[in-house]
Amino acid sequence: MPKRNHVKGYAGVWYLDSTVPGSDPPRPDKVYYITYRVSGERKSYDEKIGRESDRIGRMRKWTPDKVAGIRLQRMTGATTPKAEVRRQEAEEEANKPITFGEYAKDWLDGHVATNLKPSSKRGYESLLDNLILPALKDRPLAEIARDEIKELCFALLQEGRKVPKKTEDKKVKDPTLSARTVVYAVRTISAIYNHAIEDGIVAANPALRPGRFIKIGSRREKVDILSPAEGDLVLKTAEKYYGRTFPLLLCAMRTGMRQGELIALEWGDIDWNGNFIEVRRSTWRGITGTPKSGKTRRVDMNDRLKAVLLQHQTRVKAEALKAGVTVPAQVFVTDELTPYDGVNVRKRFEVVLRKAKLRKIRFHDLRHSYASWLIANKESLAYVRDQLGHHSIQITVDLYGHLVPGENREAVNRLDAPQVAQVVANE
Repeated sequence: MPKRNHVKGYAGVWYLDSTVPGSDPPRPDKVYYITYRVSGERKSYDEKIGRESDRIGRMRKWTPDKVAGIRLQRMTGATTPKAEVRRQEAEEEANKPITFGEYAKDWLDGHVATNLKPSSKRGYESLLDNLILPALKDRPLAEIARDEIKELCFALLQEGRKVPKKTEDKKVKDPTLSARTVVYAVRTISAIYNHAIEDGIVAANPALRPGRFIKIGSRREKVDILSPAEGDLVLKTAEKYYGRTFPLLLCAMRTGMRQGELIALEWGDIDWNGNFIEVRRSTWRGITGTPKSGKTRRVDMNDRLKAVLLQHQTRVKAEALKAGVTVPAQVFVTDELTPYDGVNVRKRFEVVLRKAKLRKIRFHDLRHSYASWLIANKESLAYVRDQLGHHSIQITVDLYGHLVPGENREAVNRLDAPQVAQVVANE
C-alpha cells in the first residue's frame, strides 16, 4: 500500500508519490487527495483531486492551497464530487418519467415483434410514426389524459394526411383522413396503455372506447362483392386468356383463402384423396409465417378445383423439366417458376378484370365474394367461419350476417302459414 504523505499546514490534504505520465526519464510527481467529513455526517470520504504536474497554461493546476480549497467546499456542501454528481444524475434519469415515445418503442420491439405478424408490426409503426408520435412522443406516459386523446383525434380529422393519397383517378389526390383510420390510431394508443397498466406504470387507459367520440360507418363499407355471374365471367376470362392466372383465381374463389395464404401454398399442403387443402402458412412481403389467425385450418376442395390444380401441377413439372430446375414447392409461380408476391398477384388480377370489363376491386374481395356465394347457397355461418378461418363466429356474423335477410323474411312469412293461423284460431 503506497504511503500517504500529509501536507504540513493543510489538514486532510495528502499525496502519493508518483511520476509524471509519459516522462522519460521519469520525473517525480505528486497525486493529491483529500480526506473530509460532510457536516452532519459521521462518515469520512477520501477523494482523488489531481496531479501536481497537471497544468493550466503555465500555471500549476493543483497546489496544496487549491486542494485545501476543494476540501473546504466539500465539507460545507458547496460542491459535490464527480462520482456523486454522476450518481445523482443516474438517479434523476432513473426517476425521470417514461415518455409515450419511449414506451411505444419498447412495446413495438417487445410485444409486437415477438407475438404479432410483420404486417401487423408495419401497420402499427405507420400509425405511430405518421399520426401518433408527432403529438405524443415526448409527453410523459402517465400524464396523458383522455381530453388530450380527443384533441389529437379531432386535429387528425381536421388536418388530414401529411402526404395526400392518390385516388383511383391518379391525377387527383385526397388529403382527407378517414374516421376509421383515426380510430385505428386510438386503438393503437389503447393497446400500448393496456400493456403499461400490466407493467404497473399507469393506472388507467385514456384511449378506451374511441367510438364514443368518433363515429365510423359499418365494417362492411369497403366490401365489394362480385355476383355469381361476375365471378363466372372472371374465371372464364382468365381461363381463356391467362392460363397461368386461372388456377390461382379459381383457388381463391373456391376456397376463400387470403392472398398471402395462396402465395405460400405448397403442393404438400394438398390432400388429393381427402379433397381438402391444409392452410398452414401465409406470406407477406417475402416473410412467411402462420396464417392470420395463428392456426392452421382445412378448406374443402371441390372437384373442379382439384382437376384444375392437377392439370396445373403437370404443367409446372413439365416447365421445370424443360428449364432443368427443381419443381418449385409453391403451387402458384410465375412464368420463370419463381414464387409470386403480392404485387404479381394484384397486377395479374387487375389485368383479368380489365379484360372482362369489370370494375376494379381488391383481390381480397374475392374472399368476401366466396363467403357471400356460400351464404346464398344457404350454407351455415359456422361452415363459412371454418372455411375462412375466422377466430370466432362473431367476426363472420359482423361481416356477412347482413347477407341473409331473405332467410329472415321467409321466417316472418312462415308466421302466416295455415298451420300457424289454425293454432291462433284454436286459442
